[in-house]
Amino acid sequence: MMYEELKYSVYCDLYRAYGYYSKWLLIKVLLALKTLPTSKYIVVLRVCRYLKNSNSKFKNILGKLVGFYLRRLQIKLGIEISSITKINEGLAIPHMGGIVMAGNTVIGKNCTILNGVSIGSNLFRHRFKAATIGDNVFIGTGAKIIGPVTIGNNVTIGANSVVTKDIPNGVVVAGNPAKVISNKDSIVIYGDYKSRNEYIKGGKGKLK
Repeated sequence: MMYEELKYSVYCDLYRAYGYYSKWLLIKVLLALKTLPTSKYIVVLRVCRYLKNSNSKFKNILGKLVGFYLRRLQIKLGIEISSITKINEGLAIPHMGGIVMAGNTVIGKNCTILNGVSIGSNLFRHRFKAATIGDNVFIGTGAKIIGPVTIGNNVTIGANSVVTKDIPNGVVVAGNPAKVISNKDSIVIYGDYKSRNEYIKGGKGKLK
């Protein structure tokens, strides 16, 4: 991950949480002066991944230190997402508690994850593989996604659903096992942030 990508991801994540972005907002989030402690967790997670993936040995060392702090936040907030997990921009976690995600999960942009969500492997088959989740996916409270399933774009997964099979684009699923109950795109709150090109091209990637 390049530094510009880190800045863009943080910009998108905070915009999705608060509906706006500023440098002062970032400072308040890091100082825990804002009401969503999960925002701080997401920023620290992004920074940790950036540092650990750097070619700089110094940054790698910093990444280990940030990793220790990330672990403390995991215990405090009840969120277990590894810094090796590939998560695209616009991640939103409105509520803390009981969130567990396998390290090899792949998350698309504008994913919303509520409390009590587990995304893991199937111990009986494909033990070391996990889900690939598309863009604009909403995962409701208590939902479980098990095994190397593929979740399409614009999907809504209802509360307490258990997903064990692939899900197509633009549907709402619910139940155990999860089944399609409606052909309707998901709703993305505060998804009107700048595109990557708008933000980065021509020096627009500088923090404002």
